[in-house]
Amino acid sequence: MKNKLIIIGLVLSGIFFGCQTEYEAPNSLSDVGFYNSAGTIKTLNVALNKYMSFTDLSQGAIEHSWQIEKGVNFLQGPIKVKDTTYTVIKKGDTITKDLTVILQFNKAGWSKVRLYNVFKDSVTFRGNNANVNYFKGSVKIAENRWVIDTTFMVKVYDTISPKFEVKQNDVTLNLKNKDTIYVEAGDKLHFSDLTTQGEPTGRVWSIKSVAAPITVVASSTSAEADIIFKKLGVFSASLNVTRSGQNIPSASKTVAISRPIKVIPSTKPFVLSGTIKELENETIQIPFAGEFATFSDPKASFTVKLNGSTAAIASVTLNATDKTFLDLKLTQKIYRPDVITISYNGTSLKSTDDRVLQPFTDIKVAMHDVNLLGTPGLAGFEDGGVAWKKYSSSDAPAVISTEKPFTGNYSAKLSLTTGLKESSVSTLPAGGTNFPAIVNKTGANYVVTWKMFITPESDIVGKSMGLFYIPAWAQLWVNLADKPKGEWFTVTGEIPASTLTGLYLRLLDNNKLTNVTLYIDDMKIVEKEVRP
Repeated sequence: MKNKLIIIGLVLSGIFFGCQTEYEAPNSLSDVGFYNSAGTIKTLNVALNKYMSFTDLSQGAIEHSWQIEKGVNFLQGPIKVKDTTYTVIKKGDTITKDLTVILQFNKAGWSKVRLYNVFKDSVTFRGNNANVNYFKGSVKIAENRWVIDTTFMVKVYDTISPKFEVKQNDVTLNLKNKDTIYVEAGDKLHFSDLTTQGEPTGRVWSIKSVAAPITVVASSTSAEADIIFKKLGVFSASLNVTRSGQNIPSASKTVAISRPIKVIPSTKPFVLSGTIKELENETIQIPFAGEFATFSDPKASFTVKLNGSTAAIASVTLNATDKTFLDLKLTQKIYRPDVITISYNGTSLKSTDDRVLQPFTDIKVAMHDVNLLGTPGLAGFEDGGVAWKKYSSSDAPAVISTEKPFTGNYSAKLSLTTGLKESSVSTLPAGGTNFPAIVNKTGANYVVTWKMFITPESDIVGKSMGLFYIPAWAQLWVNLADKPKGEWFTVTGEIPASTLTGLYLRLLDNNKLTNVTLYIDDMKIVEKEVRP
């Protein structure tokens, strides 16, 4: 019997039609095919109480049925995308001979949808999962009776049900009442997202003012968030829990914390709170544990040291959007390698609750820096091996590993043993994803740094490794023989100014006599800056 492969392209208009006519074989041809509205992904995903359609495209079947489990309903079509109510048909039934079924999934977890077809001839289904072709042949159960029995596994995602707790001074607060939570200015509350139902992937904590105009004064996306309250007044808190990702049903749910939060004057000293940072526009931003009252020019009370010498201050002003920050600017340009410290020794600055700012001395500024590698996947391998992959010429193990990260969850692991020539990972198309070109803007060389760990048992005498930069295909060599073993250290080098289109980390021994294992993490590329 001739088996015919049918390739059918369907265009969905957002409306699914359910046909309730009994199945009749159209001709003597036997062929098997099916379709579902979720496409060809390996796992079918749907949100609780939502629907999915399945169609049997087979020809010449002498028996046909769709079979479902309890907790799944047959729905009447057509259904429009914007519809929110559905009509259940065949109530209580779990089997139908309809060609097309629209199924509503009312039970969280896994559900099975079974397609059972019997043909008078042998047939073969050709499919594709994750770009891998496969063939499923029919099973003969009797003379002139060949069965294709297919079960679809459907993951039904539960509705999101936020669950959380709030602690003050390590004591869990009772959130069942509406009593006010009192917080001294500069103190914090600890928020914990405990949500598991609905398999959430993210959340946002929001602290908003109650008085008009209502604005968000603080937020966090961390599951465990310490939020500092600096501004006096009454505030509300809420948690928005979300689920998102490729091929999974998106969802979100926002809940308000029932108790208002009132920030009152602090009994603690008014002090520096947090890290002093240089911003991209060379403003030095200084954070404090409370809002500032109105003040006149306080420049004379501040001292700035630039590379050990006193630097002239252009201005010290209150931040335009957050009155807990002061913005300081110097009269001269700041360069990336500069070391800057800030001191304050005055009595004029006070908080809105009349506390006097406490002096501080030689606090180091965190300099503004932009890693041109950009994403955590490129800079720190944190996508688990998408941006960086084992290179095609590598005959030895080369992986993005969770064994020994410096920060985050991943690092690159290169390993050579006797008999193997190359261990390498790259961002090239033959390795990882296409590299977003880094265009050199200043004409200055690039400074490249990364963290590296060489295992204690490695033989590094006379050994080296390299970083190729593309398209020059030139190499930054790193001598391993003079590096420490059993600890993380920083590698620093320079590469010429050019447009970079890829990187390639390689551990190589043409003699195949090397026994070295090393880990690489936190790669960074910046354009070199030098103070004239």
